[in-house]
Amino acid sequence: MSDLHVWHRAELGKLKQDMEELFDSFVRDFCSPLDMRLLRCEPDVRVMSEGDVIVVTTHVPNLDPRSIKVSVTGNRLSISGEKVEESRSEQSLSISRQGFASTVRLSSPVDAEKVTASYAGGMLRIVLPKCASCTPVQVRAEDHNNERGRNE
Repeated sequence: MSDLHVWHRAELGKLKQDMEELFDSFVRDFCSPLDMRLLRCEPDVRVMSEGDVIVVTTHVPNLDPRSIKVSVTGNRLSISGEKVEESRSEQSLSISRQGFASTVRLSSPVDAEKVTASYAGGMLRIVLPKCASCTPVQVRAEDHNNERGRNE
């Protein structure tokens, strides 16, 4: 038990101060607290059904439009993007990257080949035409009162 070290209040206070300075330097060097919020959470996504299309909008300002990725898989829409900022001074170059990703469940099947997306003024708008030929099929289970399944 001679390997144990008792920490005194002053040592714990110094450790806490060092950790706070480390975190503050991380935020100061890489991004602002507002940008940290963008990294931690998904943007608000609004999904509206308008006649024969589903319209999805989200406010994601200052993105590079080339970084925006929109994909449809089954009844799920996935959106992602990235904001890259460079700041130069005489002594240094600082590059920060912040991204977001969001997935929403769609209320009806869509024609993935005809999806369009536009980005203007920080607003991403995605129009997903509903698939008319993709109507849901209802299947009835046959009733076998006296038969038992394998796992019963």
